[in-house]
Amino acid sequence: MVTTTGSPYTGEAGLGPEDQRILELAERSMSVVDIASEIDLPLGVVRVLLGDLQDQGMISVRAPAQTGPRPNERILKEVINGLRAL
Repeated sequence: MVTTTGSPYTGEAGLGPEDQRILELAERSMSVVDIASEIDLPLGVVRVLLGDLQDQGMISVRAPAQTGPRPNERILKEVINGLRAL
C-alpha cells in the first residue's frame, strides 16, 4: 500500500506528471497495482517511479494487511475444474 507522507519535494528537477498523479492517488492509500492501472503505465515503470518518490521521502510503502487465511490448494483446483467444465 502506498501513502503520501506529506513531505515537501526537495529535488532539483520538478516532478513529472506521472509523479504528481501518483502523489494525488496515494493521498487515499492505494495499492501499487491500482496506481499502475489508474495512470495506465506498466507495473515495472510504476515501481521505479514509486522507488524514486520513496527515496525522496514523499511516500511510504507498506505491505497490505492480511484479510484472512488463503484458500487451500484443493479448493483452488476444484474452482479451476469447475470453470473448465463450463
